[in-house]
Amino acid sequence: MSTKSSFEARSGHGKLTPQSRAALETAFQEHVRFNEPLAPYVAYGIGGPADVLVFPRNGEDLQMLAQICREYDLPVTIIGTGTNLLVLDAGIRGVVIALKHSFNQIEEISKDAEGMTVRCGAGVSKPELLEWAISRGYAGLEFSSGVPGTLGGGIFMNAGTKYGCYADILTRLELFDFEKGLRQLERKDLYFGYREQTAVGDSLVTSMDFRLKNGDAVALRTEVQRIIQERAEKQPLDFPSCGSTFKNPPTGMSAGRLIEHAGLKGSTSGGAEISLKHANFFLNKGGARASDILALIDLVKKTVFEKFQVQLECEVIILGDRGSL
Repeated sequence: MSTKSSFEARSGHGKLTPQSRAALETAFQEHVRFNEPLAPYVAYGIGGPADVLVFPRNGEDLQMLAQICREYDLPVTIIGTGTNLLVLDAGIRGVVIALKHSFNQIEEISKDAEGMTVRCGAGVSKPELLEWAISRGYAGLEFSSGVPGTLGGGIFMNAGTKYGCYADILTRLELFDFEKGLRQLERKDLYFGYREQTAVGDSLVTSMDFRLKNGDAVALRTEVQRIIQERAEKQPLDFPSCGSTFKNPPTGMSAGRLIEHAGLKGSTSGGAEISLKHANFFLNKGGARASDILALIDLVKKTVFEKFQVQLECEVIILGDRGSL
């Protein structure tokens, strides 16, 4: 039994066989790995192996991968760079896609007196695009200062801060559907909410367009540094984590405050700890397993509900095989 998530890009019940392995090796050569531990590919540094880990380089690779997975009925899961993922200790069955070192183009596609539109690949990192924009004097991405991960994951989660989110500047989205291929969507056809969207579903984000406004490069860099410093003062950045573990509930009190008032700051399970600096950050203090993080998640959900009648919802995405739990 597997955790269900839209990061599972294609459902399937087939298992890796000598035939499917040979097909993947022939198609992807050095860009495919088998029984590959996923801990090095996710921010938590936690996670069991993927049956298959593929690094597609372009749309043609995605087409080949989709054909092989359909032929052998293999499930597909997307991890990007794993900044908001908890991979379970038993790992992930089927094919896992990582966008490391691919889909990383940044291209200015139109410009006028007020600003410009930039087209970005889903594998571009958030800090990379922010630096690209402010070095050219374009405003609109300051909200992402200090936020890690790729743009594809940023769109999937509608990542943001109190200063804004990606939906605020998005104008076009390109997706790869593992059954139907590429499709284009305009902003007017997309719904985004707090850390959610309904557009991506079980597709893979491949590229997006953002509308940026003219700004002053010096002033923008000053603002970016201010926001980064603000984050460093409030958030624990010395140990691996996935940032906020829970979404803020619509109750007026943040998830972190609820966890703190429940008396759970500093709680531990194995190598995992609820941060003393920010209670919504769960840390890998060394040697933590996914089961340790899950134990803290369950503790927080139960305690916060008992004390405040608030049902917290995870922001971290949990992926993998629950068969051993």
